[in-house]
Amino acid sequence: MAGLTPSPKQQIFGSDGLPLVGGKIYTYAAGTSTPIATYTDYFATTANTNPIILDSFGQANIWLINTTSYKFIVRDADDVLLYTVDNISIPLDSGSLASPPPIGNITPNTGAFTTLSATGTVTFSGQVNFTGTGAAKSNVGTTPQRPATPVAGMFRYNTTLGTFEGYGTDWGPLGGGASGGGGNSVFYENDQTVTIEYSISAGKNAMSTGPITIAGGFEGNGVISGTILSVDSATSGALYVGSVISGTNVTAGTTISAFASGTGGIGTYVVSPSQTAISGAITTTVTVTVPSGSRWVVL
Repeated sequence: MAGLTPSPKQQIFGSDGLPLVGGKIYTYAAGTSTPIATYTDYFATTANTNPIILDSFGQANIWLINTTSYKFIVRDADDVLLYTVDNISIPLDSGSLASPPPIGNITPNTGAFTTLSATGTVTFSGQVNFTGTGAAKSNVGTTPQRPATPVAGMFRYNTTLGTFEGYGTDWGPLGGGASGGGGNSVFYENDQTVTIEYSISAGKNAMSTGPITIAGGFEGNGVISGTILSVDSATSGALYVGSVISGTNVTAGTTISAFASGTGGIGTYVVSPSQTAISGAITTTVTVTVPSGSRWVVL
């Protein structure tokens, strides 16, 4: 299907019907008095003057950005106002679709999508509703693949632990009750080794099924540069995601947030907060703190 060619050059006529020789076109952002550029060529490499001065035929090359709306004020050579046209825009073309403006950069704005894919971080400031009868898929990964800098409210499926987990002040399993084969709800499972320091909440009791082993702390040598801990020797114990490390000039509360090349011993780890610590001894301790008035029962 063919289409009608647009005017290859813009030509403006005066009130007498003759070409507006020497006329002036002032260009602004639509609905404002803010001057905005137009261009002499398709690639927008050379801006027109503002105002645009019409030639001896009342013509000018006027190229517009296809994601912008304009206001034109047309005056004669003596700067006498002839007319104003607001909200001038051109249709989107393949070039504009190659790098479109953000959805919602003009308010109000709505959109409907059959399939929507995004990379990076997507932020919703309002409520998100899922109305289908299928399922919403969350992030899936191992314990070492947890976010390096978690924030309260995160949740994911941990394939190492085989459970959904969420982050408040630490990672922990999400809700759920007993499990079992064939739809049975019979078994509550807990780990047998405590590898990370833990404090039972004040005014709360806790219960576990034994045997329970509290792992020994880590001892070794390493250096922190930024958010990377490099361990070059490991004397005893192991490092875990969530381990709180101590050492020469190490910031109090420094925590391993993810494995890099290390898996508990020699290697590299992601830590938080960022810092620079002199190379030296790196240690961790594993303790379970039971507040006064609380109980931890191991069956």
